[in-house]
Amino acid sequence: MNIEVITNPDEVKKTIPVIKSAWGMPDTDQLVKDILCSFRFHGGLILFAKEGSEVVGIQYSYPGYRRGRIYLYSHMTGVTQNHKYSGIGEKLKLEQKKWALENGFDLIVWTFDPLMNLNANFNIHKLGSISRAYLINFYGEMEDAINFGIPSDRFVAEWHIKSAAIPHVANIQNVVDYDNPEPFPEESSVAVRIPDDYVAMKKKDKERAAQIRIATRGIFKNLFGKGYMVTDYDKTRTSYILQKIDAEKTGLGKNIFI
Repeated sequence: MNIEVITNPDEVKKTIPVIKSAWGMPDTDQLVKDILCSFRFHGGLILFAKEGSEVVGIQYSYPGYRRGRIYLYSHMTGVTQNHKYSGIGEKLKLEQKKWALENGFDLIVWTFDPLMNLNANFNIHKLGSISRAYLINFYGEMEDAINFGIPSDRFVAEWHIKSAAIPHVANIQNVVDYDNPEPFPEESSVAVRIPDDYVAMKKKDKERAAQIRIATRGIFKNLFGKGYMVTDYDKTRTSYILQKIDAEKTGLGKNIFI
């Protein structure tokens, strides 16, 4: 009998049949509820957005720890389909920030797909988070019809809620395109264009979507390795803005996610 520490996301899913068998649990609804209850009791946060008695939005977070740094890990923020683009998500995130400050956190962290432009605009431009870590196939193989066969790569978003916002830069001429990821002049800032609608692309041409995932992975890994970080998103050009910034001088501290 061997006891192993599991880190591979595709191995993690093997816990589900054991849980179902050991606890006589035919579905995972109770499992999700029980996990959230334990997160909340042990220092986590659960937020509801309500219209009357109806819950139309949720947010939950729990403490995270890496390389000596404690932060609030924001696992999920979502609203019901008929309340999309209503501003509820932003209200939940601002309440999360308020709670985090009241409970001693100065950093909120989450992951998101770097090719989802609506999330990029919200997370980076609107909230003011930054990213300097790229996680390859973070959730392992995804089994739904839309995402199957496309690696689940993610940015790590860092929301430094006590630090001043990094000044935006404009009129960047140094642009890297996912269709032309050639070497570029090493300037203080660079723009990286992503597809206008990656969701539609995944539905229409999965092979093309997978190719763009790999191409942009190389671009971002290269830039992060050279000391750039994502500091803004320009939705008019569907492009991330990356800058070379002294993280220590700006209060961001060392990158704990590499």
